Amino acid sequence: MIPILFSLGDIEVSSSVFFLVLGILAGLAVGWIEARRVGIPDRLFHGLWASAVPIALLLAALNGWIFEAGFAEGLRSLARTDYAGLVSFGAILAALAWGYVYSKLVKIPTGLIQDGISVVLPVILGVYRIGCILAGCCHGLETDGLLGFYLPGRGGVWANRYPTQIMLLLFNFALFGWLWSRRKRRVFDGEQMMLYLFVYSLGRFIIDALRDLPRVLGPFSLHQLTSLAILLIVSYSAFELWRERRAA
Repeated sequence: MIPILFSLGDIEVSSSVFFLVLGILAGLAVGWIEARRVGIPDRLFHGLWASAVPIALLLAALNGWIFEAGFAEGLRSLARTDYAGLVSFGAILAALAWGYVYSKLVKIPTGLIQDGISVVLPVILGVYRIGCILAGCCHGLETDGLLGFYLPGRGGVWANRYPTQIMLLLFNFALFGWLWSRRKRRVFDGEQMMLYLFVYSLGRFIIDALRDLPRVLGPFSLHQLTSLAILLIVSYSAFELWRERRAA
């Protein structure tokens, strides 16, 4: 594994940080293309992402620390500063929540903004997973099956493991390709966001079952319970929307 990608003088640049920054830049390029297509002015697009990125990173770091320490312990000791992991759930929900607030401030249809964010997010997360592969984080459970890859785990212990970092990378890029291919065929503003949240949460629920994560409720990790909660909320919202459109 290559946790430190290169050094600039005394500054060491980690693989995770490098590919996080690269992912954000790639996502912004994709988002800018889509924003121009739907008629969002460049000034408003730049304002959205200049404010959304730091908010998303802050929530991802907080979310990651709570996942690592445990929910109850995390809430008791938020002053701890030695945990630097990021969890995508925090970033996703923060970006979409801020997109809602921003759309109200600048008077752009909320669904239009959130659909654009939903196309960008899998690009960022997909590129970021390259850093996970190099850093050896987000590793899978040990396995003797055909899917086993010789990879390091917690404490740098090498073993045949499920290649969950690679699975997450491919999943995010595939999800982006699907959302990008159908962006001109959406039926209503906000449809892309609902599809993104549903498919992403379902994929994470399945892949995280193969990860070396603490189990907090039977066989389920906190990541999986978060995925399940999002799945239920999105499914209920989609059902209510279907009922309204059918009654109209």
